[in-house]
Amino acid sequence: MKLSNIFELKARDNNKNIYTKIMKTQGNSPRYSDVNYTTIAKEGYMRNWIIFRCMQEIIKGAIQLNWKVKRKNANGEDEEILNHPALKVLENPNPLYGQSELIKRAIVFYYIQGESPFYKIQTSLGIKELYVYRPDRVSFTSNGDVQTPYTNIKYNKETIKPENFMLWKNFNPMDSWDGIGHGMSMLEPILKNGDLLNELVNWNISLLQNGGNLSGVIALNENVTYDQFDRAEESLKNKHQGVDNVGKYMLLQGVSNYINTGTNPKDMDWSQGKKDTMIDICIGMGVDPILIGLNENSSYNNKNEAEKGLYTKTVIPLMRELSDQLSLFLNLDTEKGEYIDIDYSHIPILQEDIKEMYDRLSKAKDMTINEKRKAKGMDPIDGGDIIVPEGIFAIVDGKVYLPMNLIELGNENIQLQEENKSFLY
Repeated sequence: MKLSNIFELKARDNNKNIYTKIMKTQGNSPRYSDVNYTTIAKEGYMRNWIIFRCMQEIIKGAIQLNWKVKRKNANGEDEEILNHPALKVLENPNPLYGQSELIKRAIVFYYIQGESPFYKIQTSLGIKELYVYRPDRVSFTSNGDVQTPYTNIKYNKETIKPENFMLWKNFNPMDSWDGIGHGMSMLEPILKNGDLLNELVNWNISLLQNGGNLSGVIALNENVTYDQFDRAEESLKNKHQGVDNVGKYMLLQGVSNYINTGTNPKDMDWSQGKKDTMIDICIGMGVDPILIGLNENSSYNNKNEAEKGLYTKTVIPLMRELSDQLSLFLNLDTEKGEYIDIDYSHIPILQEDIKEMYDRLSKAKDMTINEKRKAKGMDPIDGGDIIVPEGIFAIVDGKVYLPMNLIELGNENIQLQEENKSFLY
């Protein structure tokens, strides 16, 4: 129940005049944090431990992924390009910080502001350095031009050329430029729950600092002087408020009435409300509550599934969005099919799923050797365009070798054997 509703109900009793004044002071509508970079950074990230912990889980998962540069070959298959210049700048972006810090900054700014400004320093030899700037320090003009959507770009009054600037941003349905303007904060839909959790914690702290006492109104006699009123107020503040005065009796002269206006934690169901709010924030962040310690009913299997879900539903899709943007920004030859890919095959928690996929492919009886290898992310091999039971063939020097007893004897097969002797044993 909202505090304003409590006041509205109690305003119907004999002390209506007092509660009317309280209502005018407190107001009827809740006050939420403003949606801007500074407020969201402070209230939604720095001072809200649930949002902060969810962000740390996302960041820790993201920095464990590996970057790879690949391209489509003539057969439409993916092949890895080793030692690509884009990989070098991603691994060592600049003298100030490395790859992990680059990813961390990009994700945090993306969630807080809905956009992460990237800046590259280019020379005749290629991209030398790569930075992610604080978004509220970057200003630009959107013009609706798809080729050069941002002009008059400045970072702390330093001018940036449009070709050296990239804005990784979240989709904004209210963007006036239909996708090439500003992004929408990822934390904006969660901010009200963040405010609620902050206020729940602040309410409890205030209750403790006031000796665990309920709020109330002390109505003094109308004929008290200003000096008497000030002494009474000072006595309340010095002798009866704070953790040092818990349990003390209060005796004041001239007290005519005391009206309780507060509620205790049971009335507000403080503990359950706090827990529900924390779970709502986790759901909004795409992080299972088990991962941040809300694990009353968790088990080993539940935690494993939670960690897998973090990667498959949140971290990997997020980093694929970033890799798509960087593929264009880091001078990859997209006409030749070059692109930046995310590799997660080494992540321990995902190994079980990969093993299950490999087992299913190995048992498949309607796929060729090369089709199975392609599904595993492996390159095709000579003689692999045949369907053979797993474990029956051998691969030597990139070629498939079959036992002679697998080849059906006949005129056509005899001729085939002569043509493919190198694949038989």
